[in-house]
Amino acid sequence: MKEAVRRFKETIEIKSTIINRVRSHRYLSISLLVTACLFTACFHIWQRVKVIELVKDVSQLQAENKSLLDDYKKVHSDIASLSMASRIERYARDTLGLAPVKVDRLYTLVKGDRPSSDPDELVVMLSAIKRVADYIPVVAETRADARVLQGVRFDSTSGQGADK
Repeated sequence: MKEAVRRFKETIEIKSTIINRVRSHRYLSISLLVTACLFTACFHIWQRVKVIELVKDVSQLQAENKSLLDDYKKVHSDIASLSMASRIERYARDTLGLAPVKVDRLYTLVKGDRPSSDPDELVVMLSAIKRVADYIPVVAETRADARVLQGVRFDSTSGQGADK
């Protein structure tokens, strides 16, 4: 009878599916628990590695931000020092040979409405030509001395501009 029971169990085990055999195994619950713990440990380690990488990236970005802010402050201080009026005047006078404008030659543009009465177009044209002619250089005669040839002098209305 023992043998018949054994054969019966073997035939049932052979006929049962793998899932049923695994489910009925005595170490199934322990193996599931170990697998869950292993998965949880791997996930925790992966998460920690990612957090450390992100902390490193944030510290690099903060250092770059600090560097950019320093560069920004340096550029603005350079702009402030280069745009000082005294430096610009000195550069214009020394390098470009410019002179300050006299008060009588200074024009101020005022934004406003046009006058209601239109002046004569010929008068407007003549005054515009006179204003432009004031700024055109005048060529004076050259002087020839004994064995010395002088260059052409260009006279401007500001009194400056003779060739040197």
